[in-house]
Amino acid sequence: MNIESLNNDTCLNSELAYKQTDILKSCKKPYVISGWERCKDKKVERNCRACLKIYEGKQLTELLEQNKDLIKFSKVFMENLSSLVKDSGFVVVLADSKARILEVMGNERILKDFLHNLNFVKGACWDEEHVGNTAISTAIIERQPVQICGPEHYCELHRNWTCSAAPIIWDGEVIGVLNVSGLNRDVHPHTLGMVVAAAHAIETEIKTEKAKNELMIKNKLQDALVESMSDGVLLVDKNGYVGFINEIGADILGVNRTNAIGKHITELVDFRPVVLEVLRTGVGYVDKEFIVKNTKGNTIHFIKTAVPIRDENGELVGVVDTFRKIQRVQKMVNDMVGAYAKFTFDDIIGNDDKFKECIRLAKIAAESSSNVLIQGESGTGKELLAHAIHSSSSRRKEPFITINCAAIPRELIESELFGYQGGAFTGAFKNGRSGKFELANGGTIFLDEIGEMPLDMQVKLLRVIQEKQFNRIGGSNIFNADVRIICATNKNLYEECNNGNFRWDLYYRLNVLSIETVPLRDRTSSIIELSEYFVQKINKKLNKRVKGIDKSVLDYFLEYDWPGNVRELENTIERAINVCEGEKITHKDLPKSIFKVDDTNNDFAGKTVRSAEDYKIESLEELEMRQILKVMKLTDGNISRSAAVLKTSRNTIYNKIKKY
Repeated sequence: MNIESLNNDTCLNSELAYKQTDILKSCKKPYVISGWERCKDKKVERNCRACLKIYEGKQLTELLEQNKDLIKFSKVFMENLSSLVKDSGFVVVLADSKARILEVMGNERILKDFLHNLNFVKGACWDEEHVGNTAISTAIIERQPVQICGPEHYCELHRNWTCSAAPIIWDGEVIGVLNVSGLNRDVHPHTLGMVVAAAHAIETEIKTEKAKNELMIKNKLQDALVESMSDGVLLVDKNGYVGFINEIGADILGVNRTNAIGKHITELVDFRPVVLEVLRTGVGYVDKEFIVKNTKGNTIHFIKTAVPIRDENGELVGVVDTFRKIQRVQKMVNDMVGAYAKFTFDDIIGNDDKFKECIRLAKIAAESSSNVLIQGESGTGKELLAHAIHSSSSRRKEPFITINCAAIPRELIESELFGYQGGAFTGAFKNGRSGKFELANGGTIFLDEIGEMPLDMQVKLLRVIQEKQFNRIGGSNIFNADVRIICATNKNLYEECNNGNFRWDLYYRLNVLSIETVPLRDRTSSIIELSEYFVQKINKKLNKRVKGIDKSVLDYFLEYDWPGNVRELENTIERAINVCEGEKITHKDLPKSIFKVDDTNNDFAGKTVRSAEDYKIESLEELEMRQILKVMKLTDGNISRSAAVLKTSRNTIYNKIKKY
């Protein structure tokens, strides 16, 4: 803007225009000149009177609430500054980033004059649009300390005053302004310096307070994070004194959390803490297993990890110890491997009277804690029944661990059942391994094909059942066996005992609740229902759309002996759905193994039902005997090598040799 053009403003008399023009020509403050230019552009009246925009009532309350932190941080510095300048006739003012006055304090006489003449009060909007250029609005716009004296003000009403202001900046933004105002005749060059120092002190106070709040929030978040962990967390300094322990850790160790802080670690436990060794050597460890007694005398079995903490110079300053009860680790393992029952009684299909009696006994077993022995032919649903019993028992929320006694090599079955300590034998894991009885703790263990268990292992299983305790291989610690046992076999264990293949004492321990599954040939009324169920299930599995089974096939199913029982029926239907090209399964889709086929016919004429006896002689026993003899010949009669080739146990080979 051309300064000379001010003389053309009709709102001012020529004398005022002359004086103001002289002032601007001699002014060396760029922010004063730019402020006059803005006022001219905004058409601010030079002869404006008192501020007319004032927040009052609810608006004022909301304004003060929005800026309560700024007011809180500034007040003590304003009071200090006011005590220094009030006797000189000055007042101290705090405004927000929009030049709205938040607080005024200082010389009472000056305040009265301001209040009367200028409306210089809380809530007044002291921006350029309403009162012209002032130190308050200029400091906000220019983002720097300013001092505007007397005639440097655009509005005539302010020419008797001098104002010194400094912006209060936080995080790169102007959040307010601190101002000192008084009569122009009392202007002092040090006034602006005092205002700047006070504004910087306010910024420092805000920064400190914000840092404190952020640190407090960070600490609270860290505490919440640690407390939300399922692990116990213990922090000790380099001298072994406890600096922190969370609630879970205090509960595991059996100590009072509050009392533990500041105590030496040896005061909290009745054993020598391993963390002291970490402090001595500076070497931590990961997932190490410990069994100790806490201060309450309870045995605690947990997994620990210790991490040394070092400063920037590499000096050891403490150790963070995390630990969790072994039961939680075992539960995590069981969750990951799906060690829970997958079926209930609702998943079992059948309406035959004999089958209903089997289910009735199984439901009785579910309500009991006694051991269960399930006997029956292969494919009759023994494992399904075991799942259902567990699912309906009081242990249904606990693990359901399955182990097939015939599928594990003789020399490994003990470690599978009871686990082992690290280094117990060649090839053992360094940290040892939990056995199935540990993993099943609190739940159920299902010993399938129990009739294949070696005699020496039967003795050890009997001891666990009697004593409800066991040791890992190579270990001395005693583990409690809170486990419900369900066994299954396709053998007649009574006959096995008579033949010396199974111990009578173990038989009586296991055969508390006895259930005998029903062969499919003895529950033909269930065949059609099962067939329809398998069609739906397998259609979904294979993404097929077979609508059903031809009536002639269903009639044939009812006549067939099903030596493989329900498993054979399901496999037959799955094979048929795979090859079926029509809407329904017909005889062409069935495997030839279930007929005696007259090759001259293309339908069921001439096809007779193969009996269970025929099936076993041709497809199982005779074939199995020939295969075993063939492998034995190839291995020169070596039982171990033969078992490896046939992918079975040596005990099974011995039993088959006796049988054949």
